[in-house]
Amino acid sequence: MVESRKYVSPKREAQAAATREAILEAFADQVSEGRDLSPSEAAAQAGVSVRTVHTYFPNQESQVAALGEWFDAHIFPGGFVPAQGPDDLPRYFRDIHEMALASPLATALASRRMRWPEVRRRRRKGRLDAIRKAVKEIGAPRRATENATALLLSLSGVDASWPMHETYGLPIDRIPDVIADNVRLIVDDLKRQAREKK
Repeated sequence: MVESRKYVSPKREAQAAATREAILEAFADQVSEGRDLSPSEAAAQAGVSVRTVHTYFPNQESQVAALGEWFDAHIFPGGFVPAQGPDDLPRYFRDIHEMALASPLATALASRRMRWPEVRRRRRKGRLDAIRKAVKEIGAPRRATENATALLLSLSGVDASWPMHETYGLPIDRIPDVIADNVRLIVDDLKRQAREKK
């Protein structure tokens, strides 16, 4: 039996990638304006048919998942490494805040307070789970762990850092270090409490 080879057209693949990007840009505009996702509006903005939108993104779940990945690719173009344990939390917070504050898209979303929580939840889930795991790994008392986890999760997005500049006047280039230093203090305090618990 002779296997047939699949023909790959670089031009067709580039067109498909451009079409997908145009549709996701249209969805991103809708989300950043606080509107629900509308495949028909996305189709009109991207210059394609509604059928084409549904070919790439057949349902709302696939639209939300792809949009979360799109935001991350544009806010963190070099990618990011989730926290690899308690001692890595300060590095992680510094990295995400440096990249997010450098991204016009992230600061625009933070200033508008992205009103579409499902997209936000989807794109941040893995990162937030890594924070939860790292804090729990320290072994501090339950209440201290819960309190620290809540605080660290609230510091994990650009919506926590941007007001430090806009409202309180801290220079943007110092914000990632300020957040990382405070994360280090929280981790050190949890470690102290874990030692005292033994």
